Amino acid sequence: MKRWTTVLGRVGTVLIAISLALLLVSLIPQINLATSAGEMPVAPEQVYTTSYRVLTPQQGLGIKVTVEGTINVYFLELGVEESYPGVGMLFANVTELEEFLDANPDLVIWEYNLEDGYAERYYIPTKVMNITLVFHNPSSADAILDYEVTLTSTVAPGEKVRNIAYWTTPIGIILAIPWFLNSWKQRKQS
Repeated sequence: MKRWTTVLGRVGTVLIAISLALLLVSLIPQINLATSAGEMPVAPEQVYTTSYRVLTPQQGLGIKVTVEGTINVYFLELGVEESYPGVGMLFANVTELEEFLDANPDLVIWEYNLEDGYAERYYIPTKVMNITLVFHNPSSADAILDYEVTLTSTVAPGEKVRNIAYWTTPIGIILAIPWFLNSWKQRKQS
């Protein structure tokens, strides 16, 4: 019994040390790798698609959009090996965009309708994915789009690492308590 208490206690202390290290790693700030910004007019019934970027769970993509007029903004998450029409160029027409979105609703991460407003979104993928940004002007008037896209990188996906640390810390403490108590009793007796 004493041997098992020692083994479980040491496993517990290792889990505590690992969880503290993970918490420290999750606190390392992210780095901005690239930022692209621009202002462009989007004609009525026009669709514009940005070139896609391959992102990993250690990278994130932030977007800030200000619109004068009406714009629909879509974040699309595409598989690395998949290729879709319209990616990296203008869609031929709005019908092509609508058919694509209807056929692939699971690929839409975020959809937002902006009318003379501002929106901001930050996204970190759960696996290696192509991220595509689509702007669509559904109105009959020109819209002025001002956007900024930021690519960031982190040492580790912060939220996931923190969740693992939050779970392993109490498990480590529970495993280590009997060993600590046993060691404390032995020291008191000697």
